[in-house]
Amino acid sequence: MFIRLATGVAAAALLAACGAQTAYTGKMSAEIRRTAFGVPHVKADDYAGMGFGLGYAMAEDNICEIMERYLTIDGERAKHLGPGENNANVASDLYHKRLIASGEMEKLLNGPADSVDTPSADARALARGYAAGVSKYVRETGAANITDARCKGAAWVRELTEEDYWRHQMAGQVIYQLAGVATAAPPGVGDEARAKDDPLIETTQLGSNAYGLGKEVTQSGMGMLLGNPHYPWDGQNRFYRMHMTIPGKLNVVGAGLVTNASVGIGHTDSIAWTHTVSTARRFGVFELTLDPADPTKYMYDGVSTPMEKMDVTVEVKDAAPVTHTFYTTRFGPVMETQIFPWSAANAYALRVIPQGLRSADQYLAMWQAKTVRELQAALGKYQATGFNTTAVDAGGEAFYGDMGMMPNVPKELGDSCAVSDLAKQQWATTRVPVLDGSKSECDWRTDADSSAKGVFGASKTPQVFRSDYVSQMNDSYWLTNASAPITGFSPVFGDEATARSLRTRLGLDIVADRVAGTDGLGDPKFNLANLQAALYQNRHIGAELVRDDLVAACKASRRNSLAAACSALEGWDLKVNLDSKGAHLFHLFAENGGLVFKVAFDPADPVNTPNTLDAANPKVLEALQKAVGTLGEMKIPLDAALGDVQRETRGDERIPIHGGAGQEGVFNVITVESLEPELGWTSVRHGSSWIMTVEFTADGPKSQGILTYSQSTDPASPFHSDQTRAYSAKQWDDLLFSEEAVEAAVVSRKTVSE
Repeated sequence: MFIRLATGVAAAALLAACGAQTAYTGKMSAEIRRTAFGVPHVKADDYAGMGFGLGYAMAEDNICEIMERYLTIDGERAKHLGPGENNANVASDLYHKRLIASGEMEKLLNGPADSVDTPSADARALARGYAAGVSKYVRETGAANITDARCKGAAWVRELTEEDYWRHQMAGQVIYQLAGVATAAPPGVGDEARAKDDPLIETTQLGSNAYGLGKEVTQSGMGMLLGNPHYPWDGQNRFYRMHMTIPGKLNVVGAGLVTNASVGIGHTDSIAWTHTVSTARRFGVFELTLDPADPTKYMYDGVSTPMEKMDVTVEVKDAAPVTHTFYTTRFGPVMETQIFPWSAANAYALRVIPQGLRSADQYLAMWQAKTVRELQAALGKYQATGFNTTAVDAGGEAFYGDMGMMPNVPKELGDSCAVSDLAKQQWATTRVPVLDGSKSECDWRTDADSSAKGVFGASKTPQVFRSDYVSQMNDSYWLTNASAPITGFSPVFGDEATARSLRTRLGLDIVADRVAGTDGLGDPKFNLANLQAALYQNRHIGAELVRDDLVAACKASRRNSLAAACSALEGWDLKVNLDSKGAHLFHLFAENGGLVFKVAFDPADPVNTPNTLDAANPKVLEALQKAVGTLGEMKIPLDAALGDVQRETRGDERIPIHGGAGQEGVFNVITVESLEPELGWTSVRHGSSWIMTVEFTADGPKSQGILTYSQSTDPASPFHSDQTRAYSAKQWDDLLFSEEAVEAAVVSRKTVSE
């Protein structure tokens, strides 16, 4: 089922209201009330004050993450930190210095007031306030007095400006083929430096689960939401819990990235929403036919067209500066990788959907929405979401949409304009449109409701409203609801009628079991408690499908070297709880390629296929034997409890962590770093990060959540590990949405002014 954009009076009124702007006097002030776990509840009179309070609070907790982000945006990583492994800092600096030199950010800031690309007065006030709040903290504290050793006394700790904030927005969270763009050079020039990072999508370590539960499947008959992003536990893409209140105008609680003055995943009094990583391609490639006389010229409609050149120089610590020449076409910059080489005959231009500065105003509009229909209208106006959106409202309607800007490449255009064997292979296997750049007829299309040239209009993106449920576990839109597949979209958006991941299948199974009341969690349908319990059940559907057959094959092999493994797996409870014994053994077995199914995928039964272990396949026991060998070498018992071998290290403390690998069929994803002798896994790479559950009731929203890796990255902070211990114990924290709840829970209070 496909729903077009709402055009009702309510949606129009919402968007008109979002266009209203507020005048500011220049003075900024905010009250920062902290509750348990150091969560800041920021109250201000306007958006400038709101940004100011958030910036100050975030800097108190995560100044090094914030400063490193702006070091990256400035293109000065190599200057201060050195070239980095494989010159990664140099490539990053070249890329970002090119963005600065382009002047695009300044053009957008000074664009027409009525353009969706021009930040509103409220958005600019929020940005200006955030920069001022961070700057106030830097001035008051001083780099030399920062307690986090990672940036204590660092020359790159500095005050911020509003323009810095917008430059950070312009650069975006996900960068496509940074190294390929930053090292591309004509034939004979620096060929040895060709980028090795062949994957075009640099979104590793990103994923999510989401449920939007409508009135048909909740016990209250009102909406419910689960937000469960799987983000890195270290680095700049960290979530930060926050509460934003402007009396009479705004009340939104949740979490956002620590470098943004924004609740990106959260709820108000009537809507709740979350995001998940999308399968849609937000970029494309154009295959250039080069002028035989000059590889820096390309043919376009029969005319030889010179590439634009830009020299960019970056400083490198303890080394000579590096200068690189970027080559740009009408489509975008030339990139060069092992898959897409720059030869005398061909080159490849990367065209990326412009990140722009729209995101701030899109969230301002979303926060004012009262229903998911109004939220959808906001998404359609700005098309600034780089991810899927799953949402519910108090009335019990659920919504899913992948409504950002995507290359307008219908299947027929991709089929006709993917000319070379390489282009055809990419279109068929990766869904990346590699189009003939020599013909104008192969350019991206534009719809009547496209918010930018060359993108699909919002009404032509995958989206659906439901009164039962929508779900998202990082597969495509196709099986958002198991009983109502969404079909008919360009491959750019995702695949259809193909096998779903084990995590997606488990996510759908959890919903079906809970609605039926067959999961052991009480009466049918969802409430807040059983939604949380469903997540923390820590089921492992991969093991549920094959464990018994694996144990049978293990015993039948009569290998003495596998006897202990047979016993350990037979005694495992098929969960990834702290006391689950044998889960680590199965993880290594699966990681070694042992999850081989005998029954193939059936599009008529996508939730239950493929299935049945192919026990006769030699890969199965080989994978188990290898897992046993690894654990033997590491001196780790085969029947160890998961909590003894899967931990997060914080100083001298190792905190046991439950959860497991998503690709094996675990919903509560935890991805670990390398195995260590006798200890197991001592660090989490990424996985469940900001976990949020929301239930709308007649008395208002009830919401609880947990930030798994805690609020602060500073080891000296009391909020460095407290939520991590809470996650380990499967605890939840009230989000304290109402003013009364906040006041009753305040631990500290501070007023900051500028």
